[in-house]
Amino acid sequence: MQAAEPHEQAALAAAASPEDDPWALLGNARTAEQLCRAWLFVLCRRLAHVRAGILLLQDADGTYAPAAMLPAGLDASYLTGTAQAALDGATGVRRPQDDGAMQLAYVLQSQGRMHGVVVLDLLRWDEVGLSRQLRDLHWGAGWLVDLLNRRELGLLEARRARTDFLLELSASVLAEPDAERALLVLCNHLAERLGCHQVLLGVEKGHTVSVRAMSHAAWFDERANLVNLAAQAMNEAWDQRARVTWPEPDEGPPLLNQALQAYAADSRSPALCALPLEHGNRLAGVCLLQRDRPFDAHELQLLDAVGVAIGPLVDLKLARDESLLAHARRSLRWMVSRIGDGSRPGLKLAGAAAALLLAVLALVDVDYRVASPAVVEGAVQRAAVAPFDGFLREAPARAGDIVRKGQVLAALEDKDLLLERQRWQAELEIALKREREAMAQGERVALRLAGAQAAQARAQLDLVEEKLQRTTIVAPFDAVVVSGDLSQQLGSPLEIGKTLFELAPLDAWRVILKVDERDIAAVAQGRGGHLVLTSLPRQDWTLKVSKVTPVSVPEDGRNYFRVEAELDRAGPEVRPGMEGVAKVEAGERSLLWIATHRFVDWLRLCLWRLKP
Repeated sequence: MQAAEPHEQAALAAAASPEDDPWALLGNARTAEQLCRAWLFVLCRRLAHVRAGILLLQDADGTYAPAAMLPAGLDASYLTGTAQAALDGATGVRRPQDDGAMQLAYVLQSQGRMHGVVVLDLLRWDEVGLSRQLRDLHWGAGWLVDLLNRRELGLLEARRARTDFLLELSASVLAEPDAERALLVLCNHLAERLGCHQVLLGVEKGHTVSVRAMSHAAWFDERANLVNLAAQAMNEAWDQRARVTWPEPDEGPPLLNQALQAYAADSRSPALCALPLEHGNRLAGVCLLQRDRPFDAHELQLLDAVGVAIGPLVDLKLARDESLLAHARRSLRWMVSRIGDGSRPGLKLAGAAAALLLAVLALVDVDYRVASPAVVEGAVQRAAVAPFDGFLREAPARAGDIVRKGQVLAALEDKDLLLERQRWQAELEIALKREREAMAQGERVALRLAGAQAAQARAQLDLVEEKLQRTTIVAPFDAVVVSGDLSQQLGSPLEIGKTLFELAPLDAWRVILKVDERDIAAVAQGRGGHLVLTSLPRQDWTLKVSKVTPVSVPEDGRNYFRVEAELDRAGPEVRPGMEGVAKVEAGERSLLWIATHRFVDWLRLCLWRLKP
């Protein structure tokens, strides 16, 4: 291997003093920054004609940042183009320059993942020397990639151990039946895992933090001075919503820790850490850990993970054991806080719109109308009945027919009546003849007997004549046949008084409303309303309540009151028996009252029933 010339090595003198051994620098590296600088210095010393070099490594956010550069303080902006080309193509790049120099980039990758790129600026080059330099660069890069893989493997192992501890801790907390034991288990596990001689846990009580659990202690005095100082230290972390440690860390923003220092002085604890347990946008509690040595960076990362993972579990256990009143108060406080914060603006806008709508419903009055099923009936209904026992001869009328006054509805057989009329006529003539003979003979007893027989025959004859006149049943007025169809019963016997037809006039109607007992108080005689029939949904008729009956009728498990109403007008399309929906005016009410009054009335009745 050709070594670098003196004037080229002078360019690298800023990396280390000339007497430094590159391999000694590499072996004595304690930090990642020292390791990268030593590795780049060894590489540049090994290769010939190297004027400058830069090592870019991938950060946690996926970007690439300089990890080392030689000479120190180098303006490496002229090498970024070569580095970007190598990263974009995931392969090595060679870029000859106009002055005979060469920019050489080599990608550090393993198993398809890029760790970074090393870029070298060669003062001069030739093909033979370049191939040797690439070989050395490949060997050196492989060593660094292996070192990075080992470091990543160590990080993964530490992360796995941290995850195992969090899972074990969560399972232990969830396994406990109540909050007191769960908090005690949490404190004991943290004390054992982090080597703490005591761990305390505080929760919110009123407007301050109160100590709720202490490691390896089933009971403690909350009024003790040391416990009060611990509560003040926890309250300090609660107010700042951040982890507070003592001694203060070298990195990070300064935090208030006067209460923590006071507790450290009183408890003689060399190291303290107040850890908030987070649950969403609020805190579930605060852990105070104390031990003899300060917490390192890895332990603080573990504590931060514990605060995020265990906070919801602690809040769950505390919420499970709290009283109903405390739960309601906490829920109300949470709802009020959500109203004022900036989360879910769409939901808040919807809530404001709902409140505005509720106000409009409560303030705007409209006509309130009681709706009920209704049926149309005739104002007067006349029944056509059988005048005497007989047989049906004909029945041309049927239900639904419109009949005129005097039109035949049905006719009874009159043959028997005609024969009976002849009989009684003959009896009358015989009685009259006997009367005349008794009168001629002067027999007063025979005269009286013949007169009585003649009167009897005359009365029976008049009765038969009357029945003959009533064998034809006619309509008493212009009407519609409401019920009755005897067309299939011709020749059947009829009993006196049997209803054959029901008739209703064509120009007089009434409406029967079935008003629910919950609404009957709003219906009164004289109130107006409207009727819409099922068969004529596009028309409505005006009605007026004429009578409210005081007797209820049970139907379908509810009580209904029969309310009669008169129609102001009715066209020929209205028929008795038509059903629909009637609405009776009951004054003005707010829209909110109309929508909720039934539920409110039901609730009042239930409360009255439960009231002692």
